[in-house]
Amino acid sequence: MNNTLESLIEKNYDTLNENDLYIWQYIYHHKEQCQKMSIQQLAKMCNVSHTSILRFTKKIGLDGYSELKVYLKSGLKQKSDFNRHMIHLSVNELVRTIKDLEERDLDSVLQYISEARHVFIYGTGEVQYNTALEFKREFAYRRRIMHVIEGKSEIDTVLHTANRDDLFIIISLSGDNETAVNLAKTLRKLKIPSIGIALNTKNLLAKYCDEFIGFTCSSFHTGYYNVQYSCTGHFFMLCNILFLKYLEYKELEESKEEEGMSLI
Repeated sequence: MNNTLESLIEKNYDTLNENDLYIWQYIYHHKEQCQKMSIQQLAKMCNVSHTSILRFTKKIGLDGYSELKVYLKSGLKQKSDFNRHMIHLSVNELVRTIKDLEERDLDSVLQYISEARHVFIYGTGEVQYNTALEFKREFAYRRRIMHVIEGKSEIDTVLHTANRDDLFIIISLSGDNETAVNLAKTLRKLKIPSIGIALNTKNLLAKYCDEFIGFTCSSFHTGYYNVQYSCTGHFFMLCNILFLKYLEYKELEESKEEEGMSLI
């Protein structure tokens, strides 16, 4: 079996709808448990019908649920030796993230941050949450206060007080996290600006956010556990570079204001 479930998802991504992606996210993060589940149990955990599970398997090129479980079993048994070439690849990707951000025109993003009445940040996981805290810490040096949303339960409370003069920054890895995507969709309906940060791949966060900042980051086996690892430095470097560009943006903005005053 040369293909993996990950490669089948990538190959057939354009055929998948939001339900399919939510099913995949659950399977991806619960592979060992799913390998032991019946189709009805998996459907219940994903809050969909069992026919939705079957449609999902067909869309990614499988004959049905039984073959999905074969792929899961094969993936769990797969030997996960660390490939030393990933060091070179990961370093190159980190350097590329810095260079891409340095060269990219981020004025529209910076304008949103500068002009927003309030800036709210939501991170989908532990690393993303810590990135949100880093945004809050760094931008405080330039008196731009950012409010970190403390988990899913606080989202509704924040949305009740937010309006079109505010800004949301949503940080995810895949860009297909259910909570992050639902938040982005809600913000679009309310016409509240949002900036998405995630992997630079086809994802729903990029589709629903007003601005999107992506980066390339490969995942690989560590050699010790049957889990995927990704370098998290991209999130923090993105925060660093964005803050530096914000300093430049505000400096230029204030210089123009001073020039205008001198002409009066």
